[in-house]
Amino acid sequence: MKTIALILAGGSGTRLWPLSRRNMPKQLLSLTGDKTLLQETCRRLFPFIPPQDQWIITGKEHCQQVRVQVQELHESIEVMVEPEGKNTAPAIFWAARRCQELYGDDAVLLILPSDHLITNEIVFQETMIRGIEKAREGYLVAFGIKPAHPETGYGYIEIETTSPNRELYYPVKAFIEKPDKPRAEQYIESGNYFWNSGMFAFNVGVLLAEGQNLCKEIATPFINSNPDDRLEIENAYKQTQAKSIDYAIMEKANHAWMVPASFGWSDVGSWQSLFERSPHDERGNMICGEHIVIDTNNCLIYGTERLIAVVGMEGTAIIDTPDALLVCPLDQTHRVKEIVEK
Repeated sequence: MKTIALILAGGSGTRLWPLSRRNMPKQLLSLTGDKTLLQETCRRLFPFIPPQDQWIITGKEHCQQVRVQVQELHESIEVMVEPEGKNTAPAIFWAARRCQELYGDDAVLLILPSDHLITNEIVFQETMIRGIEKAREGYLVAFGIKPAHPETGYGYIEIETTSPNRELYYPVKAFIEKPDKPRAEQYIESGNYFWNSGMFAFNVGVLLAEGQNLCKEIATPFINSNPDDRLEIENAYKQTQAKSIDYAIMEKANHAWMVPASFGWSDVGSWQSLFERSPHDERGNMICGEHIVIDTNNCLIYGTERLIAVVGMEGTAIIDTPDALLVCPLDQTHRVKEIVEK
């Protein structure tokens, strides 16, 4: 049975401003090495999903940049271009319909964001394979991250703890929106809640059937279209609503299971999250670029255009780009959204 990896690369994230911008979202940036986050996402799949079975879906705004990066990595990876961005559900239903047409109802669609960091690739591969195997049995599988702290910026997955296969996979009891701090602390204490990673493995036939039952207004335009006819797909997008796959399907599905995951995951939602997942020097600093650092501890110093000199700083983020400089306490880097709004 065929497995296709669908890599979602349509975001225009600005949470790493001033490095990431609307015309250069974080998935197209090299943050931790010589490859971009998008290229790393594709590359880490190679041991179990070959390039010819990887589809990247993106929007018109970034499709040329995506194609260039993909060609640098492997010419067999395919790029699908959405006529318009309408969140993740329409993109996934288009790909699922195409997967069904090519490989039948028993195929599996592995859904992955293009802009996440993974530090333990061996465990990642083992976990994905376990989820794919569960999806082949006729299920919709979510990958839940074992929480490290009471995070209020993520959605959560509540599991049924009566599973006979404890620690391998669990029935999903509920998908829960981002909680406040007290509720997040309760979730951690209970042990029955996991962070929603945005990664899924879907049995294609089950996904399309559930789509007709649970979100007919989104799924049906794609089910009734030729997935390779550009005009028909454009028309399907015009008919459908903008909605995430979580809202459209997973929160209501009867066939949802969760595979627990612990492979050094971060969605790189802020400079602080990048800092936490990156190598540090002996003083706890993460540094990228030419620098002179004196009596400075636990700082993030990022710049590639010129020398950055830092003296006597503690817990500070300094991000330098050709046209903008950001300096703020490291624990307030999530507030860059306020700058972007201005």
